[in-house]
Parts: sequence; C-alpha cells; structure tokens
Amino acid sequence: MTPGSCRFAVLLSLFLVAPACAPEPAAEETPAPEGLETSRAAITLPPSYTDAQVTAIARPTALAFTPDGRLLITTQTGQLRVFSGGVLLPTPALDLSAVLCTNSERGLLGVAVDPDFATTGHIFLYYTFNKFNTCTTNIANVAVNRVSRFTLPSTNVVSPSSQVVLLDNIPSPGGNHNGGDLHFGPDGLLYVSVGDGGCQLGDPSRCGGANTTARRLDVLLGKMLRINKDGTAPTDNPWYAVSGSRRCGNPAGVPTGTGPCQENYATGLRNPFRFAFQPGTSTFFINDVGQSLWEEIDEGIKGADYGWNTREGHCANNSTTNCGAPPAGMTNPLFDYKRGTNPTGSPFQNCNSITGGAFAPPGAWANADDNAYFFSDYICGKVFKLVRGAGGAVTVDAFATGLGSGSAVTLRFGPSGTRQALYYTTYAGGGEVRRIEFTGTRTVTP
Repeated sequence: MTPGSCRFAVLLSLFLVAPACAPEPAAEETPAPEGLETSRAAITLPPSYTDAQVTAIARPTALAFTPDGRLLITTQTGQLRVFSGGVLLPTPALDLSAVLCTNSERGLLGVAVDPDFATTGHIFLYYTFNKFNTCTTNIANVAVNRVSRFTLPSTNVVSPSSQVVLLDNIPSPGGNHNGGDLHFGPDGLLYVSVGDGGCQLGDPSRCGGANTTARRLDVLLGKMLRINKDGTAPTDNPWYAVSGSRRCGNPAGVPTGTGPCQENYATGLRNPFRFAFQPGTSTFFINDVGQSLWEEIDEGIKGADYGWNTREGHCANNSTTNCGAPPAGMTNPLFDYKRGTNPTGSPFQNCNSITGGAFAPPGAWANADDNAYFFSDYICGKVFKLVRGAGGAVTVDAFATGLGSGSAVTLRFGPSGTRQALYYTTYAGGGEVRRIEFTGTRTVTP
C-alpha cells in the first residue's frame, strides 16, 4: 500500500499520520503496547551526543517544563503526569480520561505553562471533549477539541474544579487531524494549532485531499489560532475587525452568523501537529503533516494562507510536477520533503509523517547548533537538523537515526543538570520520554 493509504489509521492508535479514509476509524484500531520492551535499537548520533531514557510512560503526547524544573507529560489517554526529582510521580496530577474521546487521533494532545507560572500556577491543556456522550465520528454532534486552563500547585495534584474553559466547540469530525499543540509566544499570547478535522465539516463524504474546510475563515479547523490568556481574541488578529467576525471558540456557544473567527491567526493547514518558537524571537515554524506526497515546515506568518487543500507542500495537491508559484495570496512552505520513496542517499527515504520540532537555544549545545531547528519523522524514526543561513537558504541533514517507527512525537529543549537537553516522546518500546544531550565542549569566541 502507498504511504498515503489508510494503513496509518491503525498504527498504534496515533493521532497524526492517518489520512481520513473511513467515517468511523476507531473500532478497528490497534492499541499501543502495554508492556515496555527490555531493549531498543541503537540510535545513531553524531559524536559528542548521547541518548538516554528519562522515564517509561504509555502514549506520551506532549511535554512542558515549569520554571522550577518539573517536567509535565501528557498522555493520549488523558493523564497529566509530573516528572520531578528524577522520578515519574506515581499518581497522575490530573486524569481527564472520563470526559475524553481517545479514539482515532483524539485525546489529551497538548500542554503549555503560563509565562507567569511562578505567580499564577496556571497550565493550559488541549484535549478532545466528549461533549455529547458519544465518540462516533462524522455525525451531527461530534466530540470537540477545547483548550482549558488549570492550576498546578506544588503538591502536583490538579483540582478538576480549577478548570476554566478558554476555547471550545472545535469540531473533531473524522476523529483525526486534530493538531493540538500549544505555545506561548514572546507577545505573551497563547498560540494553538488545529487540524482540518479529517473529513469536511458537514459533508463526511469529502475526506483527506477532498476536504476544503481548512481555508474557510468561519471555522477554527485547519488553522493557527492566537488568543489571550482568558480565551478572548487579541484585537490585532488578522480577521478580528472584519465585519461580522465572531468569537467562534466561545465556551458559551458558537455565535450565529458566518463571519470569520476572531481567533484565527493563519489558515490553510492540514494537520499542524507541532510547532515551535525560536527562543528570544517571534519566529516560529509549523510542522504540517502531509496527505500523500509532501511533509512541510511552514514559517508562522500572521494572516498567511498555506493553501491546503489546494496545495500540498510546494506543489498543487497530489502532484510532484505541478509546482510553480503558489496562487495569489497563498504561502509556500519554508521547507518540504517528499514522502516514501526518495532517491538513493536521501535522508528522507521512507519518511512519511513530520512530527516534533524544537529550536536549539543559543549556548545550549555545540556552536553550530545555535538556533538550528530540529524536527522529526514518526514513521522513519529520524530527527533532522535544519539551518537557515543569513541569506535565507535552508540546509537540512539527518541528525539522529534508528529511533524506530512510532518515535519522536514531540521535541522540546529543557534543563538537564546544568545543561540543556533535547527531550522527546516516543510510542516505540511501549512508550517513553527520552533525551539527547551534548557532551562536548563549546568553542569560546574571544
């Protein structure tokens, strides 16, 4: 079967690689392994880099660090776990499993920490809410994705009553393509990635490449969103001041009308599964999972239209040859790579699903790593290093290989002793959080 076929809909129940193919994919999916393997394939890294397990945990989806060094780990099944003092705390800080849909690609998918956490104790979660007591896909009342704020105290026990719903009513029609990443920008605002829902909103016969929802401005699907900490939209969002605009994610209900959603920041995305800000800047890159031919990295631009489903990668949808300039008003990726079979020697051979991404903070690793963008592919089990030169030219090389299929779901730089390490989550081996560390010496420039 081809890389774009429905075989990925059953792969470890993960939530990013499946093109929408059937109205109800959940019942046939294979659960993630319950036990951990005692060994794993050797990972190949450049000299002076090492890889080690941080903790074993099933279906880890996202990571975030609190200012006091606690590592927060979300699981697809609905648990928020805390790794502190060198151990995974035995009791979940929060368990949302009773109110979630976790079939297909749904679940607890993202976490962010308030920049003012030391004062507020606030964390933010993205999850699929079982709003209508059914997780069936492509029906009138489907489960919805939402973003909520919770309070995480020093006891590492989150009270469910601390929840404040900020964004709601984001439909999950086909069960897949939920996006689900959360990051605060340097402007202090919360950015949220949302997929196109897999199948077209209101027409479940139009799935995958036939789904036109992403470029509709009156829905939150297929978008980058930007909101204030209270869930309202910043007044300088691109469509905020357009006549008839609405707060589509209002927890009180979707306002009537067909005007654009005030929360929308950029549009035309298929499944912007993970994105990352470059430290100290407003630059961010979006990893958008492809349909049949291209995986892409988009530079986050206010008001941009990345073209899905008219475009996939730098080409017309489902083409490797119709790759001229994009139609007026659309933005090409910063970088893309072809899925599946590639020329001999290509580092992207048999790669099919872009996943995690993280910028190396200046001073964290080797000098040549400063501000490099590391990104991963879930299927071929590799981490790549992207460097953008002063003139804008992009070079990409394989950095880590042999991670195995089902790996590197999320990448995140964070503290490790007195240094910074690249942490990543993986479904391989039953589920783990691991980290890559630089053990060499930086060159000191006079």
